[in-house]
Amino acid sequence: MEHAPTFSKGRDLDAAVTALRPWLAERLGAAAVDLDQPTYPRGAGFSNETLLTTARAGHITEELAIRIAPSPERQVFYQPKFHLQYQILMTLESNPEIQVPQVLWIETDPAVLGSPFYVMRRMHGRVPVSMPVYNATGWLTEATPAERHTAWDSAMRQLAAIHSVPISAVPFVARPEHGVTGDEQQLSYWREYMHWALGDDIPVVVPALFDWLDQNRPSAPRPGLSWGDARIGNIMFGDDFRVVGVMDWEQTSLAGGIADLAWWLLFDEALSTGQGVRRLDGLGTREETIALWQELTGNSTGDLWWHEVFAGVKAGLLSLRSRRSMPPPSGAGTRHFSYLHRACELAGIAGPQESR
Repeated sequence: MEHAPTFSKGRDLDAAVTALRPWLAERLGAAAVDLDQPTYPRGAGFSNETLLTTARAGHITEELAIRIAPSPERQVFYQPKFHLQYQILMTLESNPEIQVPQVLWIETDPAVLGSPFYVMRRMHGRVPVSMPVYNATGWLTEATPAERHTAWDSAMRQLAAIHSVPISAVPFVARPEHGVTGDEQQLSYWREYMHWALGDDIPVVVPALFDWLDQNRPSAPRPGLSWGDARIGNIMFGDDFRVVGVMDWEQTSLAGGIADLAWWLLFDEALSTGQGVRRLDGLGTREETIALWQELTGNSTGDLWWHEVFAGVKAGLLSLRSRRSMPPPSGAGTRHFSYLHRACELAGIAGPQESR
């Protein structure tokens, strides 16, 4: 089995321990804290830096995950609003149907670690990582179809629970500077992302895709909370193959649950047939996923096609930005899948000759 890569951000981990000890001691009410050497999670942590460690102070032992805002040169997302990740976790933590990491503290002063960060209790479980692709190697390949079905079903129920959260509970997610409705805000945001991320080197097909999105925009969008990065690789599962925690909330918006469904379907394809491998039995086909989401949410999928095109555009822009600023580690074991080509196919637009 291939080993999942780690995404080091070039941090001096010894210096991080030195800085964190007094900071944690103050919050734990202890004279001193013993802190294990931090490690990075495997196969995850590309866009934000995450350190895993254990703190000990007298009779107190805390296993921690520390999420650190990216420095500008390593920034994948435009206007990341790092504090929003903390806010959404704090809000969703009170919902018994949604499994998210428990947030303990946040630090907005960059003097401690060089960037703002927040601290969570570390969750324990297994994640279907994308590098190497979970459909080809790893713990899901060793599971039975029934166990994989349990994981998929549990994940879809988490999606439905997220999509049931009322907008009134998460008003801070809105980006009113980008428009009035959730889809309008997202279109404006990602157009600006295109210019921020790519500058003058924008593939000609991308503005054409945005024109298509504008011209075919849903007439009656259904606003709602969107996780934003809804894929199985951002979910941790327990030994019983049920969800332990839903992670990575950088792309949260009010685009509605159908935007998450489209994103899920895109990455389900990209990390199975898009890699030249067969989707593992039990994980749910495209048709099964759409049907279960409709059943659980009671929502229509009439605008799914539009959202799938938009998902391909967003993922394509993120892919271009990521590969230009932070090339993936060698031996990552993931074949390139062109999200922009997929968006063009769906929209009926001639695709780029190559995805750079």
